[in-house]
Amino acid sequence: MSKKKLIALALAVTMVITSLTGCGSKANDTTNTKDAAQTTDAAATKDSTDAAQTDSGETVTIKVSLWDYSNLAYYKTIFAAFEAGHPDIKIEPVEASSAEYDDLIQVKMASKEDFDVVFTKGTPALSALVAKGHMLALDDRMAGDSDFNKDAYGGLTEQLMLDGKTYSVPFRKDNNLLFFNKDLFDAAGVAYPEDGMTMEEYRELAKKLTSGEGNEKVYGAYVHTWSSNVNQFARRMEEYVMDDEDKSSLLPYYKTILAMQNEDKTIMDYGSLKASSTHYSGVFYNEQVCMLQMGTWFINNLFENVDFNWGVCSIPNVTGEGNTKAVGGVTPVGIGAYSKHPEEAWEFIQYVTGEEGALVLAQSGILPGYSSDKIMEIFDALPEKNAGIPENLSVYLNLDTYIIEQPMHPQGREISKIIDEEHDLIMTNSISIEDGLKEMTDRVNELLGR
Repeated sequence: MSKKKLIALALAVTMVITSLTGCGSKANDTTNTKDAAQTTDAAATKDSTDAAQTDSGETVTIKVSLWDYSNLAYYKTIFAAFEAGHPDIKIEPVEASSAEYDDLIQVKMASKEDFDVVFTKGTPALSALVAKGHMLALDDRMAGDSDFNKDAYGGLTEQLMLDGKTYSVPFRKDNNLLFFNKDLFDAAGVAYPEDGMTMEEYRELAKKLTSGEGNEKVYGAYVHTWSSNVNQFARRMEEYVMDDEDKSSLLPYYKTILAMQNEDKTIMDYGSLKASSTHYSGVFYNEQVCMLQMGTWFINNLFENVDFNWGVCSIPNVTGEGNTKAVGGVTPVGIGAYSKHPEEAWEFIQYVTGEEGALVLAQSGILPGYSSDKIMEIFDALPEKNAGIPENLSVYLNLDTYIIEQPMHPQGREISKIIDEEHDLIMTNSISIEDGLKEMTDRVNELLGR
């Protein structure tokens, strides 16, 4: 086992042991299989039964919906620590693959699946569930729980509100950064990228680093196929929101990225990436690209999988503004509307999104939604224990302004689909940038009745 993995394992074990002396537990109702559509009389019978089970101290099992549980060690570590500190509550993870999850959770909740806890991959999926009444509002629980510190989430809980109510707490958050391979920069004799690059400076830097041909080619930069890998440049500067009536703020960013693809050949071809289902991590691990724009979840991947030296800086923009704002996705977690154990679900959510869960995430190189000095100290200490991790990492993880990539919107999934479709046409040169942005604008306006 590698030194890195031994350290990670030791940290995980420490967290489980620590949690044994942590939060107390509550014994409430046990799992039952009553269908949500049963009569009021049957519900009353259930309530009296649950009260008896509470008095007898039997175990409650909560159903937790999420994706890739089997592949992510930090889930298991956090869940085990929670169960150790809450012997009256057991967790039943119900997982799906990452690719299928967004669609699957919509179908499951439409059939009134009794998930107690629902993780969502982002705000469009959460917005769709809320709009259809599939999630419980959490405002009363937040206000009535003295252990819940809303300020620790840096305004994210407010950004997760829809129609004046809050339906989730951020489990994870991400800042979109420019990752770069220091060894490739050194070999090319080129200075490392810095905060405050303009788009044109970014383009010129990629030219200096591109070399070789065919299978031996090293690309100066890499732009993944998600539409966010273009629109987040503008979103960070608060120039763009997905439901804007005018999408022209994206024009200079598309112009630069397409010039890098079509003229300079300094990034891989979008169509080829889509056709081959290329994963961004592989090309960076294999040192085929020098710079990669990606969310801070990638820190964990690099922590576990690479031996070369790497660094990060803020993503470029038109005006050259530096590391002043963070932009990225959020992983929200809330209580399903058909939960049989909402109180235990809230206790679980409080734990995994609070400092206990945040400590486990931070030790894995994952940026939690919860922030504190103790969390940032963990990121500050990572370079001391692991060769290759940049020393200034925490500078990019705790900014005053954090902007959610896709704001909550009742029709967020539909808007996102339109943007993705037009992005695909623009990036494959099937439509001009100007026409593509006009189509994007017109279709979103039509959807929203404007």
